[in-house]
Amino acid sequence: MVNTERRDSNKEIKLGALVSYATIIFNILAGLIYTPWLIRNIGQSDYGLFILSTSIIGFFAMDFGLDGAVSRFVSKYLAEDNINKANDFLGLIYRLFIIIDIATFIVLLIVFPFLENIYIQLTPLEIEKLKVLYIITGLVSVISFPFIPLNGILVSYERFSFYKLTKFMHKVLVIVLMVVAINLGFGLYAVVLVNGFVVIVAIILKYRYIKRTTEIRVNIKYFSNEMFKQVIEFLMWSTVIILAERFIINITPTLLGAFTGSVQISIFSIGMTIEGYTYTFAQAINGLFLPKVSKMIAEKKELVDFEKLMVKVGRIQLFVSGIIIIGFIALGQEFIILWVGEGFRNSYFVAVFLILPYIVSLTQEIANTMLIAQNKVRYRAITTTISAVISIVLSVLLSPIYGAIGSAIAIFIGKIFGTVILMNIIYYKALKINIIQFFKECHFKVILPLFIVCIAGMLCQYLLPTDHLLILMLKTCFLMLLYFVLLWLFSFNEYEKNLLLSFLRRDISK
Repeated sequence: MVNTERRDSNKEIKLGALVSYATIIFNILAGLIYTPWLIRNIGQSDYGLFILSTSIIGFFAMDFGLDGAVSRFVSKYLAEDNINKANDFLGLIYRLFIIIDIATFIVLLIVFPFLENIYIQLTPLEIEKLKVLYIITGLVSVISFPFIPLNGILVSYERFSFYKLTKFMHKVLVIVLMVVAINLGFGLYAVVLVNGFVVIVAIILKYRYIKRTTEIRVNIKYFSNEMFKQVIEFLMWSTVIILAERFIINITPTLLGAFTGSVQISIFSIGMTIEGYTYTFAQAINGLFLPKVSKMIAEKKELVDFEKLMVKVGRIQLFVSGIIIIGFIALGQEFIILWVGEGFRNSYFVAVFLILPYIVSLTQEIANTMLIAQNKVRYRAITTTISAVISIVLSVLLSPIYGAIGSAIAIFIGKIFGTVILMNIIYYKALKINIIQFFKECHFKVILPLFIVCIAGMLCQYLLPTDHLLILMLKTCFLMLLYFVLLWLFSFNEYEKNLLLSFLRRDISK
């Protein structure tokens, strides 16, 4: 029976966030433990072929922001209590997905005969393996691509706990089945076959869940020129954002290779790894608020209601991202040296420059969600493009002199100008948000604990330098405890204290 009752939004957001953090922690641990195990068992060469095949398919199989379009438009129609419009929209969007899927399949077919001409450094045996991996990975991608809207539907219906749980179980199941397959003697091809199998299982589970618990019944015959134009406009700007963000990441190693050399590329790559972990962990709750914001817009809520939500979410986001960023600034150099060695000392400075802008941008998710909900995503596309241009131009100028650190400084300046300064001007001008008041309520009331923790961490590093991981972990735990105490004394408001106490009581009762 179709369940027409909407779940409690706040409860779903909390559960979704908790499962997101569990998934991220699991991924980090898996990366540290499982990846080296896999490399030892299938060999460095075969692991490289596996990564190469997935990167090739990933380059062509891009959804151009269609997943975000599903979340945005379906959330809007559900907020307006117009399920028929949502079904009509999904019929149109599925047509687009199928068209793109067919085009991707054709491109993959065209590329296949030229693999040995593109990757001329591979041996004939490696080319044969790559072709098999390419076929398996490509087929899985083509089969699964049209089902991407299932994720957007789950987000629009605020089924965050189920959506995040399926992602978590996907990671766990892949590793468990992979370990079994490798121990049974199956080699390289088991890696992609297992992943493909789990992808198909996840699609079936999501489809059955949506069919059983929502009113969604896709009207595949529907088409509207007006709706099509709205979707294309949204996709155009979303694609600009995706391409601009990818371009910064993809072009920097090339620039370093042209102006410096492989050593600086490796130094930059370690900094990028830290940046990736920081971003992934800190933005775990981002994307969970689009249905809520869409509903508030449909109900014509006052601007002050959006500003209160922005401060509430922004403060929680700052509590998480702040300790990660400040903690790394304080103890990160010791961690880098312990992790990858003295030769990567400069990766610390690369990582610091790459993650610092997040202390502002990650706290403003609600404002960014408002841009999406109000179909003003073009503003973010413009600022992201400006940020990319500044980053690349400055990287060309600075990387020949300062190497990887120069490129990191260039990206830092580009992000500060584009995603911080310009975006806050847009939030003020286009959304009429009181940005000054936001910073007073969010950042200024948390800055004291962050400053004290940063100084304490630097003193720990200066007075108690170590080359032992256990001691570094103890120092990290000390800083986290100090940070929590300072937040409780100087920053937490009553809502945040009660929120934390409710979690603690629940855990104790269990």
